[in-house]
Amino acid sequence: MVFNKDFFDEIASNALKKYNWESETYAKMIVLSENATYMVRYKDSDQPAGVLRVSRPGYHTLSELESEMSWLRQINDYTPLIVANPINGADGKPVQLVDGSDGNIYFCVICDYLPGSEPDEGNPEKIVRDFEMLGETTAYLHRQASIWNGTKTIDRIEWTYDNIIGETAAWGRWQDFEGMTPEAEEFLEEACRIIKKRLKRYGRNQDNWGLIHADLRLANILVEGDTIKVIDFDDCGSGWYLHDLASSISFIEHKEIVPDLINAWLRGYKKVMPFTDTDFEEIDTFILMRRLQLMAWLASHKESGPVAELSVGYLSGTIGLAERYIRLFG
Repeated sequence: MVFNKDFFDEIASNALKKYNWESETYAKMIVLSENATYMVRYKDSDQPAGVLRVSRPGYHTLSELESEMSWLRQINDYTPLIVANPINGADGKPVQLVDGSDGNIYFCVICDYLPGSEPDEGNPEKIVRDFEMLGETTAYLHRQASIWNGTKTIDRIEWTYDNIIGETAAWGRWQDFEGMTPEAEEFLEEACRIIKKRLKRYGRNQDNWGLIHADLRLANILVEGDTIKVIDFDDCGSGWYLHDLASSISFIEHKEIVPDLINAWLRGYKKVMPFTDTDFEEIDTFILMRRLQLMAWLASHKESGPVAELSVGYLSGTIGLAERYIRLFG
C-alpha cells in the first residue's frame, strides 16, 4: 500500500468532492498515523469546516465505521456530552468511499470541528480538575452505551486480553519494541501471566463490560472552559470499562501526578456510575495492560510522527511499572 503524504492528500481532495465541498473548502493534513487526519477549512475565511479522517484499507470495515457513527449520534442526542457529530455526504451517508490510485477503496468521514485544547500537564491544579470532568464524562459514555439497544448489533472489536496484548493483539506485539532484551521480555511475560490470571478472576459482566471509547488519552480530549469534549472514537469497541480509565493516562503512567489524576477521575465517575472495591483492585492491572498495548503500537508505527519521542525511556518505564505490579500481585 502507498504510504506518503502526497498520496493521502489526493484522497482527501477527492473526499471533499463527495460532499460537494471542493470549490468552497480545502484539506490540510494534521497527522498521519493509524489514519490520515485533515483539518478542512473554508477557502474564503480559513475557518474550520470539519475534520476529515481517511482510514487505511483493512483497519476498519464499512460496517464498523457505520457503527461508530451511530454511537456518536446517540451520544449527541441522548447525553449532555459533546462529541463530534459525523457530517453526511451528498448521498446522505456518513461514510464516503473514495477510490485510490493504488486500487484500494478508502473510507472517509468528516466530523464537526470542536474547539478546545488538550489538558495541560504543566498546570497540575487544572489538569486534576479536568480529570474529574473526564471521569464524569466517561461515566456518561458507559451509561449511555449500557441502555442503548443499538449495542446489540454494533460491529466493533472486542478488547479482550488477547486482542489487547495477547495472541491476536490488534496493535501488534509488544515484544517487538525496539531495544527489547530477552531478560526484559521474560520479566514482562511474567507480568502478563499475572494480568491474564487477574482478568479471568475479574470476569466480564454487565457492570464492568460494555461499549467503550478505548483510547481516551490526552490527545483525544478537548477542554474549553469547564467543558470536556471527546474526539476520535476510531478504536471504540466492547471492553472493560476500566480500560477507559487506563487509557486516560496513556504515556504518563509513570509520572508522580498520576495518583491524583486517578482519584479525580474516580470522583467524577462516581457522580454518574457505581465503582466497586473489586473494580478499584484492578486499576493497576489495566494500567499495565494498556502500557504494554501502547508499547506494541509504538513498535508497529515507527513511521508515525510522535513515535520516536514517545519511545524514549518507554521500555525502562514499563519495566518499572511491571516491577511494582509483580510486587503487589505476584
